[in-house]
Amino acid sequence: MVTLSQALLIALDHHQAGRTAEAEELYRRILAADPEHADAMQLLGVLSAQAGGLDRAGRLLRLAVALRPDGPGGVSNLAGLRQSAGDAAEAFRLYGRALRLMPDLADAHAGRCAALRALDRNGPALAAGERALALAPTHADALTNRAGALLAGGDAAAAERCARRALRLNPRSAAAHAALAAALAAGRRWTEAEASARAALASDRGLADAWELLGAVLAKLGRFPDSLDAFAAAERLRSGPALWAARGTALVAMAKPREALADFDRALAARPQDAGLHWNRGFARLLAGDYEGGWPEFDWRRHDDRAEPPWRRLDRPTWRGEPLAGRTILLYAEQGLGDTLQFLRYVPLVAARGATVILEVQRPLLPLAAGLEGAARVIARGDPLPQFDLECPLMSLPRAFGTTLDRVPAAVPYIVPDPLRAARWRDRLAEDARSVPGVEGRRRPLRVGVVWAGNPRFPGDGLRSPRLSGLRALFGVPGCRFYGLQMGPGRSDLAETAMPSSATDPGFIDLGPDIADFADTAAIMTALDLVVSSCTGPAHLAGALGVPLWVALPFSPDWRWLLARDDSPWYPTAKLFRQPSPGDWSSVAGRMAAELALAVQRFTPSP
Repeated sequence: MVTLSQALLIALDHHQAGRTAEAEELYRRILAADPEHADAMQLLGVLSAQAGGLDRAGRLLRLAVALRPDGPGGVSNLAGLRQSAGDAAEAFRLYGRALRLMPDLADAHAGRCAALRALDRNGPALAAGERALALAPTHADALTNRAGALLAGGDAAAAERCARRALRLNPRSAAAHAALAAALAAGRRWTEAEASARAALASDRGLADAWELLGAVLAKLGRFPDSLDAFAAAERLRSGPALWAARGTALVAMAKPREALADFDRALAARPQDAGLHWNRGFARLLAGDYEGGWPEFDWRRHDDRAEPPWRRLDRPTWRGEPLAGRTILLYAEQGLGDTLQFLRYVPLVAARGATVILEVQRPLLPLAAGLEGAARVIARGDPLPQFDLECPLMSLPRAFGTTLDRVPAAVPYIVPDPLRAARWRDRLAEDARSVPGVEGRRRPLRVGVVWAGNPRFPGDGLRSPRLSGLRALFGVPGCRFYGLQMGPGRSDLAETAMPSSATDPGFIDLGPDIADFADTAAIMTALDLVVSSCTGPAHLAGALGVPLWVALPFSPDWRWLLARDDSPWYPTAKLFRQPSPGDWSSVAGRMAAELALAVQRFTPSP
């Protein structure tokens, strides 16, 4: 006759082999014979949890712990159940209890890693994962949880390696597939991330994290209805601030900022001090045109400890609009070059309040900013700071001035190029025209400067940059001469795209090799009739110079370009061309080409 101990071993063998029906039947028989059999109770609870019956699993595991309070395995399994239910704090407490009973229990260290990560205690989470792996180097769950902690710490490459190791040990692990998907998404490898998220769901349709991640990835791929379906599936399984925040971000990508605000508001009700959430809500409000509500939220960016690089902490008060007469204020750049160029317009306004303005900008902008009205002194980022009474980042000045959508300070130009450089480039462009055979007696062509790519280090650059191929339709418009103003890595497109050229008309002239800095770019722009640019620094420079500007925008643009309008309150000389759907640059270039052809017909060259 089979003893209860022997039956338990047989049941466990069925359980580990995936024969869940046989395992459950045997666990039940054991409990029928001995209703206080703690091991059978615990294992049946684990089986129920794996099948998705969390309520039933909770009752069974609590009974198992009550029957054997000093059993570390039961306490650890109950902790895992609380973790699955989203109660990270209780899970952490229970894992601690299990480890006091058995300090070398690898399962508890592995689970504690996940609980600590959910509590935003990433350093201790990594330590717990490392301890679990020191005890059990092939512990797949420990590898999976450590992958999550590595990703939270910003090391997507190490997280990917860790998740792949976990999958080699347990190819059916839904959690490991989900961890790999998250690491791939962090590397913006959206197609691979989708495949891994779907692999996770193939193993466990009830894994809310995988549905949530799939929703975020599908939004990045522009598959918006599918994205919302995935978020709905996640919400049916588990709702909470993480899901609302992720869906809010996806809704912004769908150019639906007002719908996104509803999710951000729900998330912030649960996490009122989450700086990243406030920052996202500020972005959504600004994109929707709610400047009054957006600027205070946007200022939360300075409290986001997860930002990379970290925000500066200066030991002077931040100016928020109070009287300035007789005081010295440091105004400083904080993000990209385009951000700085956009908000330099406020420097004369600050000086007009009676302040002595010290302006700190990125070094590439120093020659341009040196002559800016209102700046008593201009220094480059990294130079020693002089004495000052107050500080304010340039991007916080709209809040200090109470800027609303109908009160944007938009007088242009507020940047003026060096006159000697401007004269030199005007002569250079005129000489280019004279060098073309047969140009005498012909009307001068329309001069169009083109920028097709932004900084590839910017996370959304792949979406916002049409690249040279995306604007290809422009270059077939007759009566134009195009000048390449592109700098940086985007110049590699020139080797891959055939540009129009002939013996009688070069069509396209690449000025990039002769551009020394932004001051050169500014001087060139004032000699052009039009600048066409993606959403990047040169677009802001053209707008600040008051040069006619056409901006090619992605379906969901940066907040400063707003929605559903072809003009900009920030730049009166700008015209905006928006994608009708994600990734559709051909439509943008086609509309630009049609309008450019009309502009050529109307063009009367200046003397």
